[in-house]
Amino acid sequence: MSDTAILEIVELADGEVVLRPSEAEGEPLVSIRFSEEALDLLRQSRFEVARQMIDHAITRTRLWEGNEEESQEAPETVH
Repeated sequence: MSDTAILEIVELADGEVVLRPSEAEGEPLVSIRFSEEALDLLRQSRFEVARQMIDHAITRTRLWEGNEEESQEAPETVH
């Protein structure tokens, strides 16, 4: 059995985009819900924006490496 988790990014019927284990039931690891105003602005690119947000969160915080010292730094604000 492998220690590698297979994750998927899925847009649910209600428009929420989630990151979840591909073969697991239950609560997602990450969820993104855009406001109606944001949905109007993003239109067809909302899934790509959510995917990039999740990818950035994983790579910037090193969630999967378990390095707690680096993940406790002050969050960076992007404008």
